[in-house]
Amino acid sequence: MSLRAELEAVPPDALMVVLTTLGHVYVGTIQDIQDDTLRLGRTNGHTSIVLNLNDVSGVRRFQEEPEVQ
Repeated sequence: MSLRAELEAVPPDALMVVLTTLGHVYVGTIQDIQDDTLRLGRTNGHTSIVLNLNDVSGVRRFQEEPEVQ
C-alpha cells in the first residue's frame, strides 16, 4: 500500500503522528491531500501545516501512553 493510499484511508477525526525525512515530528488530523501535498490540522485547532508527501517518511496513529509514576 502506498503512503498516499494509507493517508487517504485514515478516518477524518483520527489524531496522527507524521514523521518527515528531516527528522521533524508533527501531530494533528489530516485535513486534505492534494496532488503531492498533505495539509495537517494542528491540535490547537487554529493552524495547519502543509507538507510535501515526498518529505513524509512515516505516519502512525497517535496513542497517548499512561504516565508511570
